[in-house]
Amino acid sequence: MKTQISLLTTILLLAGSTLAGAAPWDTHSRRGPDSGRFEERYGRDDSRGGYARGHRMSLEARAQLKLRQLGYYRGPVDGDFGRGSRAALTRFQFRSGLRPTGWLDPRTVRALRL
Repeated sequence: MKTQISLLTTILLLAGSTLAGAAPWDTHSRRGPDSGRFEERYGRDDSRGGYARGHRMSLEARAQLKLRQLGYYRGPVDGDFGRGSRAALTRFQFRSGLRPTGWLDPRTVRALRL
């Protein structure tokens, strides 16, 4: 009898939290509370520079990833080439003997091997 009451209580609590708008536990356990991150959009990094099949990253995101791997960039790899990305790219260009413009020109793309 106690087991049945305990089971019923658990079911009611789970049903109540779901009805109240709480996210199911497995959503947070799989994706974490800050979902929408880069790995989930573009696939998981397999530490060899590749991503899951069927996912195509933008040139900007690939540049951010490469700059991060080389130690120039610490921001999010999201394809948004803002101030931090441009500063990292400028440092890379300068240290690589390229004209430090902060832009992904063809020479920089070749130097990054993208």
